[in-house]
Amino acid sequence: MACINIVCLMKTLNPLQQQAAANHNTTLVDNNAPATHHRRRQLADGCYHVFIDAGSNIGMHARFLFEPTNYPKAWIARKFFVAHFGPEILRDNRDFCIFAFEPNPIHINRHMGMKDAYTNMGWRYHFFPAGVGDKSGNLTFYRVDDQLGFTSVPKISCQHNKDKCPPQHQVPVYRLSDWIDREVHGRIIPSRAYGGQGFVTGPHVTMKMDIEMMEWLVFPDLISSGVLCRDIDAVMGEFHLQSTWYLYPVTFHNPGGEENGGTNWTLHNYTEAEAFRNYMLGMIHRNHNCKTKLVMRDDESHADDGMPWPKPLR
Repeated sequence: MACINIVCLMKTLNPLQQQAAANHNTTLVDNNAPATHHRRRQLADGCYHVFIDAGSNIGMHARFLFEPTNYPKAWIARKFFVAHFGPEILRDNRDFCIFAFEPNPIHINRHMGMKDAYTNMGWRYHFFPAGVGDKSGNLTFYRVDDQLGFTSVPKISCQHNKDKCPPQHQVPVYRLSDWIDREVHGRIIPSRAYGGQGFVTGPHVTMKMDIEMMEWLVFPDLISSGVLCRDIDAVMGEFHLQSTWYLYPVTFHNPGGEENGGTNWTLHNYTEAEAFRNYMLGMIHRNHNCKTKLVMRDDESHADDGMPWPKPLR
């Protein structure tokens, strides 16, 4: 039986989401209706706005969104959030759900501390100790002694001789287009927001992408699957070009092998990578049916953080 009223829809939410909806006296809009059977609960149900932090590192973009006044130098990220979520003074953090993907195991404890702090504030922060890709499975991450920390693409010496590869570890990987389709698309959205009255014109889904060379696989998959233009209102981030010049030529291996219809492909140099990036971005800009706005800049200010976690007012 389809969910056609607030009582039925509330049963699909977890207790925290139920309480938030009850306190807000909110009508929930089921974007999946009409349903023919029981509806599977999605992680983004009850989220008015969604921010996907793909490659969250130490989670600074979550702090730029939830605690913007603590980070005056983060003008790139703050401008991006104002453009799509409204003025900081009018926003209410209860409207947001942040989904952070970070495969680097060094950062797990920090993200868990952030999650606990934000939960105590009544803010929704979901952390996934995993990478994103164009296929689900596992990814080998290689330790590098530079600003990347880890990379999914080793130096050319490792590509030709596995004995020369640096230390590595396996991390789970979500196919990002599938995850968005499953957990964000068609989510149950509150009929009105807590904040932003007089400015917010509707719910938005935005994403930051800083995934250390995996963008060459993820971004084309988001385009070809239709998920990018259908579900994502705006993307900020970067393609790694000049900063990773020493990695060229970069070969992306198809795990299925050529015998299963897949092919390996290579970015031979910076010029070739730049041309490929510009081609993909041009496809988005020229597509009048694509709502996605692109801001191909990342905000790496306040990289060392140092701010204490927020605490609820007593």
